[in-house]
Amino acid sequence: MNESLQTPIVVISWDGLSKPLNYLQLDTALDFNLFIFDYSGQDHSSDLSQLPHNFYYSQKTECKGDLIQAVYEFLIDKKQISFPYIGLIDDDILISVSDLNKILFIADVEKLDVFQASLTHDSYFHHRQFIHKSGYLVQPTNWVEIMAPFYSNEVFFTAGKDFNRSISGTGIDVYLIPTIQVLLNKTKTAVVHAVQMKHCRPIRTDNRIFVNGKDNLTEIKEIQDYCKSLVKLNPESFEPEFINEIIDRKYIYGIPLKHKLNRLPRLFSNLYRFLVDESYR
Repeated sequence: MNESLQTPIVVISWDGLSKPLNYLQLDTALDFNLFIFDYSGQDHSSDLSQLPHNFYYSQKTECKGDLIQAVYEFLIDKKQISFPYIGLIDDDILISVSDLNKILFIADVEKLDVFQASLTHDSYFHHRQFIHKSGYLVQPTNWVEIMAPFYSNEVFFTAGKDFNRSISGTGIDVYLIPTIQVLLNKTKTAVVHAVQMKHCRPIRTDNRIFVNGKDNLTEIKEIQDYCKSLVKLNPESFEPEFINEIIDRKYIYGIPLKHKLNRLPRLFSNLYRFLVDESYR
């Protein structure tokens, strides 16, 4: 096991039944410590003997929220708390080791606090802002999705005590992490378009009722309310723009009309740039 205190960790989930690391291309040496999280709750470590990994842990979980809470508790228990970044990758994300090495390299150079790879155009997705855009290395964003986020050490461990607020994990990404980032003054968040990943399976959190009796929309609303309470406790830390664009925004099925209208200035600006660029070809 690599005990380096400066080595990033990448967690990849596994159901314990399918081929492990089925969507990870092992095309080069790992520049990170690989943590295989078996969410079946049964010990399948013997199936991993031929695969490179630094950590293995099995615990029965329902969805991404309680999975990342279990990762958080495991790392604290094992005193594995000194690393620059941690990635938390779902088991249906198609990506290569070289891509993971590259995104971590870029994050270090760009001094990112929270980031994700862009999504290929043939991915299953809910949020179009994460789809790959050619010509960008990184592009600022307000938040990144729970399916494959990367967090800096301080962001992860500060937010970790509240991961238990959402079994689905939805709400952690859009509200909790950005709020914690502001409180820590670690707000450099981006989509890394230099690296693409494919989300290979349809979204499975919608319309599910979890063991706590809640669906993902209820969990989102509760985390939003909790983050509003953090804002009220720390009013000097939060700008009106953050409150308007992140804290007060509702994430429901479909995009509210006012947010669609807010896109129009950017749409015309992007159209103008596109036409200018094309004129030079």
